[in-house]
Amino acid sequence: MPAKSPTPPTAVNSGDLQVPRPPLAARRLTSSSLPPIFAVSPDKEWLLLPPVIYQAILSYLPLSQYVGCAEVSRAFRQIVYDDAGWIERLRKMKVWDDAAAASFQTDEKKWTRARSIIMQDLSSKKVTPLNVLETVHSIPGYARHEFARVYKLLAPLYFDLTRPTRASQFEPRVFKIYRTPELQALAIRTLTQFSSALTGDDADERRERLYGITEIFENAAIRELEAGLDAQEYEGRACRYAMVLTMLNGGSTAVQAFIQRSKLLLSAVTPGTSTCFRADEKSGQIKVDLEPVKSFLRHLSDGILKEAYIIRKVFSTKDDVIEKATLLIIERVIEDILGDYCAALVDRSHEIDIDLYLQVVSGTYEALLQFAYSLLLEDPDTDDKALRSALRPIHLSVHAIIDRIYEQHIDLYLQEELDRFRAKCDGEISRFDRKAAQQEQEQETFLRNKYREMAAMQDSSAAEKFDFLTSFKKVLLLPVVAIGNPVTQVSSSSSRASSSMKDDASDKLSAQTNGASKEPLPSTELAANAAILNSRLASIRNLFSLEVALDLIQAARESIERTALFALFEGQTGEEAKEQCQLIFSALLDFLGFHHIQNGFERALSHLTEYRPPTSGNDGTEEERPQQVEPLVTFLELVNVGDLIQQMVDVFYEKELISRKFVDRTDFLSPAVKEKRRFEQMLDEHVALGLNRGIDVLIEQVNYFLETYQKPNEFNVNNDTATGNVMGKDAAFVDSRLGPTEAAVKVVNTVASHTKLLNGNTDKTTLDVFLQEVGLRLYSSIGKHIKRQTIAVDGGAVLLISDLNYYYRFVETGLRQRPLLPYFAALREISQLYLIDAKSAREIGIVMSEIVQKFGGIVTAEDVLEYVQCRADWILVKRAVEKAVYGLGLTDCIVM
Repeated sequence: MPAKSPTPPTAVNSGDLQVPRPPLAARRLTSSSLPPIFAVSPDKEWLLLPPVIYQAILSYLPLSQYVGCAEVSRAFRQIVYDDAGWIERLRKMKVWDDAAAASFQTDEKKWTRARSIIMQDLSSKKVTPLNVLETVHSIPGYARHEFARVYKLLAPLYFDLTRPTRASQFEPRVFKIYRTPELQALAIRTLTQFSSALTGDDADERRERLYGITEIFENAAIRELEAGLDAQEYEGRACRYAMVLTMLNGGSTAVQAFIQRSKLLLSAVTPGTSTCFRADEKSGQIKVDLEPVKSFLRHLSDGILKEAYIIRKVFSTKDDVIEKATLLIIERVIEDILGDYCAALVDRSHEIDIDLYLQVVSGTYEALLQFAYSLLLEDPDTDDKALRSALRPIHLSVHAIIDRIYEQHIDLYLQEELDRFRAKCDGEISRFDRKAAQQEQEQETFLRNKYREMAAMQDSSAAEKFDFLTSFKKVLLLPVVAIGNPVTQVSSSSSRASSSMKDDASDKLSAQTNGASKEPLPSTELAANAAILNSRLASIRNLFSLEVALDLIQAARESIERTALFALFEGQTGEEAKEQCQLIFSALLDFLGFHHIQNGFERALSHLTEYRPPTSGNDGTEEERPQQVEPLVTFLELVNVGDLIQQMVDVFYEKELISRKFVDRTDFLSPAVKEKRRFEQMLDEHVALGLNRGIDVLIEQVNYFLETYQKPNEFNVNNDTATGNVMGKDAAFVDSRLGPTEAAVKVVNTVASHTKLLNGNTDKTTLDVFLQEVGLRLYSSIGKHIKRQTIAVDGGAVLLISDLNYYYRFVETGLRQRPLLPYFAALREISQLYLIDAKSAREIGIVMSEIVQKFGGIVTAEDVLEYVQCRADWILVKRAVEKAVYGLGLTDCIVM
């Protein structure tokens, strides 16, 4: 039976090309290292084995046998003639450009274009063994031809140079053809590139022999270079052999030889670490002086500038080698000289004092950065932007080298910086607290001593009287002849003791009160306790200090300024330095807010809670209260200080963290952002608590004025006597004919004076809450006060309306809180009920219903009824009002 023809392959996509899919029994050739750029022609044979197996077999053969295998079989011929193997050899010689090869893939006329490029290029230049690698074209389909052209020119020289015969028995052809060191170096370099593409049993041995010859040639060139450097023939022999070595291996060995002969590295002497520490003549404390370090760095900078000048002469033909040599010598200076010196300086400062250590670590690093940015500039302060731009890559590289040698000190520094700042904050706040507690204790002790001395003076007077009566009794019981002497002795002795005690007490009191307040001395225990409370209230403004806040913020700024230098590090170290700045800010808020301000507010609230306004004097009469509520005024001063500290913290936060981009204000997980919100919340809470207690004290004052200055039956007067109560001349909100009463004026002035204290010193939200609470509490006090009054319809009602209009205008123009206006408008509407004549009692009930309906939620029917019951003629109108409100009066109900 005839054999079946194989199933035609199906096409599959391979990039933009249609490559046929082979059947399972055979596979199309593909390169394992580089997919073919062009599709293999369809007339080639199918491979029975994977192409990698054929390639593995052929890779062990020398190049001559590799080509000969094309005659073994069609499969081997396909492998040998395929471009993939030859491309790989050209790659090993580093002459194949994949990007250039890929550019032919989309060219429709690729074959015509490739042939034209090759012919034009070869006809325009003379191809020699020295430049043949430069003429290789990266064109798919021509890789085998390009390699053959290279092999034809370089193989004879290579195999002649690497023969196993001893070098003393022959002179290689390459050295006969090329007699100058420059051409010989270029030839050896070209043959070294060529050798990497050869395979076979002896390929490695030949490469080893080539490397040996190269090393001999290189050592001879290095000796010539060193001789030229020693003779200072920088532009002569040294320059020539530096170029030879550059042509041979890129110049790395020439650079190393130059550095080993560097006078700067051989002669540099570091200053002693002790020169950076000196004792202050006045205080005797050891201080840091980094001027020796900066002077030494300037010396090194000048030396590097001179070395760079020599490098430009020696390596004048290659800019990249010049830059490499310059960077390498700078790196050696930094690592071998500055690295050890900085480590010794840092260790020495750590042994002396932590503050010195922190200054040395940051100051030295800052000096090194300045050293990096001033390198290779004859004038470090030059304004030549082109020169600075050209040197920027070198400066950045030097910066990276400095970071590498300085990184070992950063972890310990960051920990010490944070610990030292915490210790400083704790010390400052503890010192302030001790001083404040000591002053408070001394003041209380002083007041109690005054009380005891006054009590002792009173007791001595009582004791003198008691001693006199006792002596008189004894005298009466003695015989008559003994009357004179005992009485005289007892009385005189007791009087002397009494006078002596008085003199001592008065001397002490006069000595202590010279620098103290001029308040009267406390003569009773109650007065002494009151004086102590007043002294505590007066000390509220000193419970936390603006000066302490400034000191701590300044210390935090210095710590962050030092730490911010290390944020310039790349990678993890720079991120740790940025996080350290946030931790310093968090520590500042922790100590300043929760150890200092919070403690001060809590003590202030304690003092405010203990405060009781004076109600009566020592003689039992009512005292005249001051217009100001001193505790609230004092606490508001403390609030102003706290608000000022918060503003200082905000400015510090914006300048030191946000502007430096150490913190993203939208990052709610940032420790600095979280701590700042926590600090602001604490401040708001304690201000709110203090203001709430202050409002209590303020309303107590309001109630006192309403009870004290509102004359009895002031609203229960007729029209003839009402005009005698006008108090409109000194009022700030008066525009009515009769004017407000004295009590209303004092209430409004008191509330106005205290609410103005917060204007401009507190954020608007807190101020609005405070004013609204004051207004609501004032409304409640006024309402309760009205319900305690008796209001005459024909006179007192007008005075009440004047007071309520006065209150309304104050709320409208003084407090300026629109939510409060309905409350005081309701009071004004209610006051109209007192103007309705008793004859129209039914109208009172109708107006009451309208008020409740109009101000629903503010006043209820029961509230309005309580107000109406304050009418002087309530008995007369009661039945009609109740009937209008409830539909019938109480007397209309009959219980059967």
